[in-house]
Amino acid sequence: MIKVLKDFLTHKEISILNEWTDQNHDQNFFQDAEMDIYYPKTRFTTRIVNTNEESISAVVEYPEEAYQIQKRIQQYFNLNNILYPPTFRNGIVNGIGFQNGSICKHSDPMYYENTITVHCNFITQKPVAGGVTIIEDHEYDIEEGDMLMYAVSELNHEVTPIVGTKPRILWCYGFCLNLEKAKEIFK
Repeated sequence: MIKVLKDFLTHKEISILNEWTDQNHDQNFFQDAEMDIYYPKTRFTTRIVNTNEESISAVVEYPEEAYQIQKRIQQYFNLNNILYPPTFRNGIVNGIGFQNGSICKHSDPMYYENTITVHCNFITQKPVAGGVTIIEDHEYDIEEGDMLMYAVSELNHEVTPIVGTKPRILWCYGFCLNLEKAKEIFK
């Protein structure tokens, strides 16, 4: 249940998304992802990490291009009547990882009965080295602008430590798909 689509994003979209992350990653709606026990505070995300009122109520205004990309994903896979993961803001999460930051091995929850949680991940800025996604012990070192789509509720995944001072920027689009649609996409 893994799919890679090359060059899904344009260079202009990548530039706009990275600029937005650079300008906003110190805002209160970016929180420590709390997924690296050895190097805390090396990865920040717009995902709702905890349920305190400030975290839930924070308003995130992503750039218009982020929503255009989301619409393009939905059209490409013919996604209708979509459920988003409840920890995502409008179905989108932006993350930035700094030197030594990694993500421990895990799988995500199935948020709604009879669905599979799927992420469409885009690395819009690769670090000098590291920051590679590993799914079920297989490395996926995608290029900036490629889409890595996989069933995060079904597969163990992690990210290797980031090397160097250039941050890793990730944009993630989450969907909770019914089993039939997931089988159709990943056939």
